[in-house]
Amino acid sequence: MGSWYRDGVAFRCKGPECGDCCSGKAGPGAVWVNDTEIAALAAFLGLSPQEFTLRHVRSLSGHLSLRERPNNDCEFYVAGKGCSVYDARPTQCRTYPFWSKVMAAKRRWEEEAAACPGIGEPGAIVPASEVESVLERDRERFPEGRPPLP
Repeated sequence: MGSWYRDGVAFRCKGPECGDCCSGKAGPGAVWVNDTEIAALAAFLGLSPQEFTLRHVRSLSGHLSLRERPNNDCEFYVAGKGCSVYDARPTQCRTYPFWSKVMAAKRRWEEEAAACPGIGEPGAIVPASEVESVLERDRERFPEGRPPLP
């Protein structure tokens, strides 16, 4: 367990009122998906995995990512409402901000706070055990780390 967060961390997702991690405010990005996540998203939308892939997936540096709108928003982000596929969202979305690269050091957590207004939320403490549980899901999905952005 990371010693710097042994007492938990202050975080509360601000959801639809924020959307910073889903919108293109910080510029282009990537939401990496695999076949299992594509199948779940396709089923959620009533599409075949092939049709979902054709409509909503792009290749970036040899990896699969959800498409973005021209303003860099995730295709499934609805301003003021949040994620339109929330119940089927990919692991990357489910585990943010508790990604290995963010939790590796307190300095990285503090740097991420500049992009995420939910980090440091007073009174909203996520226990270290929960952080570790989410980190484990992130490590399972991305055992070699997330693909680099192009």
